[in-house]
Amino acid sequence: ADTVHRYGAKASIELAGFAMGHEMPEEGKSPIDMMSQEEIKNWITLFANAAERAMKAGMDMVLIHGGHGILVSNFFSPLFNHRTDQYGGSIENRARFACELFDAIRSKVGHKLAIEFRLSAAELVPGGVELDETIEFIKIIQNKIDLVHVSAGMLLDDEMVPITTQPSYLKRGYNAHYAASIKKAPGIHVPVTTVGSIDLDLAAEIIENNEADMCAMIRTVIADPDSVNKARTGHEAEIRPCIRCVLCLNRTHGMEPLRVACAVNPQAGRECELKDINKLADHKKKVVIIGGGPAGMEAARTAGDRGHEVVLFEKNDCLGGTLRLAVAPDFKADLKSYLAWAIRMTSRHSNVSLRLSTTATPENILAESPDALIIAVGAETNIPAIPGLDGSDVVWVGDVESEAVSVGENVVIAGGGLTGCETALDLARKGKHVTIVEMVSEKKMLEPSPIPMTALLQLLKKENVTILADHQLIKAIDHAVLIEGRSGQQEVPFDTLILSLGVKPNLSEVSKFANLVDTVFCIGDCTTNQGTLYTATTAGYNAGLDL
Repeated sequence: ADTVHRYGAKASIELAGFAMGHEMPEEGKSPIDMMSQEEIKNWITLFANAAERAMKAGMDMVLIHGGHGILVSNFFSPLFNHRTDQYGGSIENRARFACELFDAIRSKVGHKLAIEFRLSAAELVPGGVELDETIEFIKIIQNKIDLVHVSAGMLLDDEMVPITTQPSYLKRGYNAHYAASIKKAPGIHVPVTTVGSIDLDLAAEIIENNEADMCAMIRTVIADPDSVNKARTGHEAEIRPCIRCVLCLNRTHGMEPLRVACAVNPQAGRECELKDINKLADHKKKVVIIGGGPAGMEAARTAGDRGHEVVLFEKNDCLGGTLRLAVAPDFKADLKSYLAWAIRMTSRHSNVSLRLSTTATPENILAESPDALIIAVGAETNIPAIPGLDGSDVVWVGDVESEAVSVGENVVIAGGGLTGCETALDLARKGKHVTIVEMVSEKKMLEPSPIPMTALLQLLKKENVTILADHQLIKAIDHAVLIEGRSGQQEVPFDTLILSLGVKPNLSEVSKFANLVDTVFCIGDCTTNQGTLYTATTAGYNAGLDL
C-alpha cells in the first residue's frame, strides 16, 4: 500500500469467497448440505476480519467480489439459493447475506475504508439473476457500499468463461450497457463502475456517455503500466495495446498457476527480478539483428533503450514478419493495433537503423563490424510426409491469411490449433463451408489457450463449422482427404485443402550466421516450434537485456 501511495494512487484489494469451488467427493453422487447459520456467520466474520487487516495494511478500499457465481452471488441467485429461511425466497431475503456482510465490514473499518461491490448484472444462464432483479438488489444494499462494480455472467462451466473475460473475438466493453441501465435506473444513487476488456479510448467514451462513473481496467495496464500517464501527457501513440489473448489469465487461473505474464509486455510479472538492472548498459555495443518480426523488433527496441547502436536487417519492405499474416480478419483488430505500435516504436527509435528490403548475408553483416548478432529469421512451414500434400489444390494457411491465394467454396483445414481455427472462423463468416480436421480431442484443443479457444470453438459451432477432432490425416487424393478416427476411415471432399500444421525452426538459415561473431543470440521462431507472440517478445527482450 505504501508503494502504491508513493505514486499518487489509491490501493485496493479484492476479497472473495469461492465456496462453490470446493472439491467434490469421489464416491459419486453426494447430497449438498445447506450452509448452516453458524457457517454463514463464520463466512461473514472472515470477510470482516480480512477487510480490517486490509485497512491496517494501509489499503484505501476493498473490493468484495460478489459476481460470476461465487459465494455472495450464490445467496442472491435463484439458481443456487433454494433456502426457505430468512436467507432465501424474496429479493430482500436473498440480499440478506450481502447486507449482513457489509454491516460487519463497516463495524470493523467504519468509513476509513471504501467498499466496492462487484456483481453480475445478469448471470446469463437459465434460472439465474436477471437485470431487473439486480437493480432491486442494488437499491437494498447501496447505502452500505461506496461503489457498485458491474460485470456479467457466471463461471458455472467452461462455456461461460469467455463472457466474463472477453478475449479478442468478443466486443470490448461487454458490460457497459448493463452499467448504463443500472446507473440510469430510478432510485439508484451509488456510483457505478464497469469492467470488461476496456481500453482508455473506450473508457473515455463510456464516461462521456454517462454509462458509468468509473471504468475498471487490468489487462490494459498489464500490457502497459504507464498507459494512463502516457495518455495524460499526450503520448497516446506510445501506449502498448493489450491484444486480449488472455495469456495473463490462462497462466494465473490454470490447473498449475504460474506468475502473471503478458504476450506484449515481457516485463510483466518480472518487476522484482528486473528492478536492479541498470537502464543503460555499462558498455555501448554495435548490435546487428537479422529479422524484423516481433522478436527482432522487441530485441531492437530493448537494446536501443539500453543505449546500444542497433542495425536491423529485414528482407521485406516492411517490418512485422509473419505477424502481418495474422491481422487480416476483423476479429484480429487488437493484434493489428499491437503490430502498428511495434512497427511505429521500432521505426522511430533513435538508436535503431533499419535496412528494409535487404537480405542479410555474412558479408553485409560483417561489414557493420558488430559486437553482437541477434538472429530472428523466423520459421519454416511444417509440411509432414503425407501423400498428396503437393497438389495444386493444397495451400499454406499463411497464404490464405495474407490473401495471396484464393480458396474454393468447400474448405478443409488440416490442423485445429489457434491459427487453423481463426482461419476457419474468418472463412466461415465469408460464406465458405469449412471442416477442421484435428488429430487431438476437442478437449485437448483447448489446452494451450483455454479461454480464447473456448470462445473460438463456440463461435465456430455458431457458424456451422464442422470439427472432426480425434482424426488423423492419412492422405490427400483428388479433391478429398482420407482421414481416420475411432470409427474408421472416411473421405472428406474439398475444393481447397489448407495446411495449418505449425512451423519448425529455420535451422538452415540460422547456420549461415551462427559463428560470424563471438556473441550470438538466436530468438523467436527460429529456435522454438511454439511460435507464440509471448515466446517471441520474451526472447527478444531477454536478448536485448543480456547484451
